[in-house]
Amino acid sequence: MKRIGLSLAFSFVMIMVIVMADLTGTWKGTISYQGTPLELTYRLKAEGNVLTGTVTSSFGEITLTDGKIDGNDFSYKIDIGAGPRESKGKYYGDSIVVVSAVTGLSNTFKRVTE
Repeated sequence: MKRIGLSLAFSFVMIMVIVMADLTGTWKGTISYQGTPLELTYRLKAEGNVLTGTVTSSFGEITLTDGKIDGNDFSYKIDIGAGPRESKGKYYGDSIVVVSAVTGLSNTFKRVTE
């Protein structure tokens, strides 16, 4: 009975690892910032349920802080001068959708290879 319990626990852990979002990589997309298109590049690294990385635009690079992953959902904070603000997103395999704390808009970013 003990072996069955351990086998089930191990299987559950393996399924959770497989299901967790593979956010590690580079993601590119364009947002509208003050009526002007602005290209953003996310460079993300997922380690367990922790998300780290940067977002780069023509204005420079910002480090993501307090990044978290929960299944296919993720969140992080960025500070562009007015204090940290939380953005949230969802992983869809070849794309991610981010709801920006700065603009409040939802934007899609596609995975790219560099």
